[in-house]
Amino acid sequence: MRLGTVKQFDQNSSFGFIEDDQNHKSYFVFYTAIKEEGYRRLQVGQKVKYQLAQGKNGLQCVNVYLTSV
Repeated sequence: MRLGTVKQFDQNSSFGFIEDDQNHKSYFVFYTAIKEEGYRRLQVGQKVKYQLAQGKNGLQCVNVYLTSV
């Protein structure tokens, strides 16, 4: 799993971007990738762990979990 920080997340459009803590690249994330119970959303500045997978338009975040790190 990779570690990153939520840089942007639009609650209305249900997507955003996570910046990787190691390479500082930003990757697209869609709300369906968030593996939390209930209403899934991310807040700017939150730390997350995630995996990358090839999406329609390049690499994107999948299996996103909130972390306390």
